[in-house]
Amino acid sequence: MTLFRKTLIKLTIINSLLLILLLSLMSGAVYYYVQKITYRDSTHLLENDARRPQRFGPDSMLMKRPDTSFGPPQSYIIIAIPDQKKFFVNWPQIVKSNKPVNNISKINFLMSMPAGKAELKKIHGKAYNVLMEKGSNYYIFYIRSVDREQMILHRLFTIIIYGLLSGAIVSIIAGYFLARRALRPIEAAWDRQNRFVADASHELRTPLSIIQLKIEGLLRQPRRKIQETGEDIAVMLDETRRLSKLVGNLLTLARSDANRLEVSLVSLDLSSIMKKVTEPFAEMAEFEEKSFELAVPADPIYINGDEQRIHQLLVILLDNAMKFTPKTGKIIVSCARENKYARLMISDSGCGISDQDLPHIFDRFYQADSARTGQRGTGLGLSIAEWIVKKHRGKIEVESAPGKGTTFIVQLPLRKNEPEDRKEDHGGEKTDDTER
Repeated sequence: MTLFRKTLIKLTIINSLLLILLLSLMSGAVYYYVQKITYRDSTHLLENDARRPQRFGPDSMLMKRPDTSFGPPQSYIIIAIPDQKKFFVNWPQIVKSNKPVNNISKINFLMSMPAGKAELKKIHGKAYNVLMEKGSNYYIFYIRSVDREQMILHRLFTIIIYGLLSGAIVSIIAGYFLARRALRPIEAAWDRQNRFVADASHELRTPLSIIQLKIEGLLRQPRRKIQETGEDIAVMLDETRRLSKLVGNLLTLARSDANRLEVSLVSLDLSSIMKKVTEPFAEMAEFEEKSFELAVPADPIYINGDEQRIHQLLVILLDNAMKFTPKTGKIIVSCARENKYARLMISDSGCGISDQDLPHIFDRFYQADSARTGQRGTGLGLSIAEWIVKKHRGKIEVESAPGKGTTFIVQLPLRKNEPEDRKEDHGGEKTDDTER
């Protein structure tokens, strides 16, 4: 059983138990409330009986028999005279006698009741609500049957039990789906981490294998002159640079995932940065017989950004454009204001990106078919570019078609109150992107 399977079962059990406990507490509260209200109504009826003027007392024991045409009565009255050790009842069947009872011990369990307070008592196996009023030398017990109340409560209890059983089944199902939903992002992150480690290992192994192979070749021929080994050394140097770049990119992504990479937002002139960054690329394009065009407005375009990260973003996109643009090809870099954004575009006339590769170009370690493009990279540059744009609350899009070149479009929010910012010195504030 996998780790996620065990965790899913454990979370399902915990969620189910919590839901069942919640249902039980709610059901118990409902039952308690209904029970309290039901018996309170019975007590009010007894109190009304006690307030009603009576035609009997210790000297006059004439009590009207209840009407039995609709079944057994729901209320009774017992008058007990302790001095005479007897009592009278207006419904004799309650004590299994049709005559005054001289054995007062039969109701001793009632004599101990507090006066003026209703209590539930068992009489011949049935439950009654009893209220006692105390006279000078006698006691009057007002008794009311609670059969109906108990029947209502019994039905309610049955409904609650069936409801809890049904709720338990629903809780288990709901607990499973809640656990599954909670684990989904964790499982996805785990898969991404495993894929990241596997891809990183693969990318690191290739240059290391080449370097190892070249070094072993040099060791097997120790008498060779430096001029004869220059090609091997150049290959090792190239792979070392590629390895260094790969490790740097991996470190950047690892720190960004851990939210430990600091991004300092200050007021930046995007036009000025673009002119500075594109200058060496323009010289490189001229050397490689490629056309390079820069179109930026004369006025500054201010954004809130990290100068180092914006520089890195431009280098990544320009490096891609240079890499995939053939000789006599054209690279166009432009920047302009568009609503509340600075719109940056970098276009090339290279081989383009296929529809199959286009949705994945920002995935880590994803590379288009090198046989088609003729280029080899690490597959991390565009992932870092996307992260930088997101950190600046911007958007990055790509438009491409095979044989028609590629255009990257970056939108970065303009700094608020831009005209006033032009007069101010560059100052800034840091976003809270690091763990404290």
